[in-house]
Amino acid sequence: MIESPAPNFTAAAVGLFTVVAAIVTATLAAHAQQLEQEEVTVETIPAGAKKVYLADMAANHNVDGRLYILNADDLKFLGIVGTGFDGMIYLPHRESEIYVATTYYSKLTRGERLDLLEVYDASSLALKEEIEIPKTRAQAASYRPLMQGSADDRFVFIQNATPATSITVVDMDAKAATAEISNDGCYGTYPAAGNPLRFSTICGDGTFGTYTLAQDGKSAERKSSTKLFDADEEALFSHAERDGQSWLFVSYGGTVYRVNFEGETVELLETFPLNEGVEGSWRPGGAQPIAYHSGSGVLFALMHSGGAEGSHKNPAEEIWAFDVRKKALLSRSPTKTATSLTVSTAETPTLFAINPIDATVIRYTADPAARFPLTETHVEKVGETVIQVEAD
Repeated sequence: MIESPAPNFTAAAVGLFTVVAAIVTATLAAHAQQLEQEEVTVETIPAGAKKVYLADMAANHNVDGRLYILNADDLKFLGIVGTGFDGMIYLPHRESEIYVATTYYSKLTRGERLDLLEVYDASSLALKEEIEIPKTRAQAASYRPLMQGSADDRFVFIQNATPATSITVVDMDAKAATAEISNDGCYGTYPAAGNPLRFSTICGDGTFGTYTLAQDGKSAERKSSTKLFDADEEALFSHAERDGQSWLFVSYGGTVYRVNFEGETVELLETFPLNEGVEGSWRPGGAQPIAYHSGSGVLFALMHSGGAEGSHKNPAEEIWAFDVRKKALLSRSPTKTATSLTVSTAETPTLFAINPIDATVIRYTADPAARFPLTETHVEKVGETVIQVEAD
């Protein structure tokens, strides 16, 4: 009996593969001839576009913070800037740049530390330069007072905490850190409007310290105010809003403090309550609890009911509009668990609130003719743990 040879499956498979490969190659070549060459371009944010900025500390992965930039009219995404490990942001008055103070580690979460003040182009979002700063920068939630600029933007003031507190002074003309000034027992910086060499800080004993820099920015003279508030009974939020040459602070209990930072020492000008005569123990709360619209003299405040000792971080149930000139509550508008608030500089105010529960930003328009009630126009999901919000 003669056995027939076994089929050569390997040879058959190779042959089939060769045929298929030839067909695929021919097909791809044909399509490649039909595709036009694409040109890679980089989009920029149009000049004059109104923007809202959201600083996300990315609490679940702090080394990867972000600054989201959205269109202020419709909350459409415009761009993103990386802010590193618990980065701070500051928007200079000239509006052509964005400043980020941040920290990097050689092994991501450990290793050699490098602290930088980074300068980004506000249109292309491209990195323009880096300035090395002392490795003492406060690694904390991005609250506005932690990084501010002088009236002429020559100097940038950065809060440090090791946990000892001090302030790094960066000369933006010299592109260098020029001084590290102690502000023991105090926190945050509040620049004077009329003197670019002067800024103040708020202190835990109820006083304010005022610093006047030397012309070269390498040293400063400090003078302390008298006790202007009771930090035990009526503590102030560190977030404050500028009104011309004065600043508006609000206490945990809902009292507004107007202070003047222009002189050699801080002066208390007036105090007045937001919530007088309103039932329900309403108090301000959140990380950025007030926003002031200077054109109308209206202070908007994030308010929650049932306020008590320790409720100063509670999210808001309402946004109140308060006339600081007439000392009158104008309107109360509902909101959803908002903790940070800012307002546009336009003649008719537009507000932006952060809802950290849903990780959303909410856009509101105000109606001046009807005592500034708010209407919700847009809601957009953005980031993870946005703390600071700013708007053009």
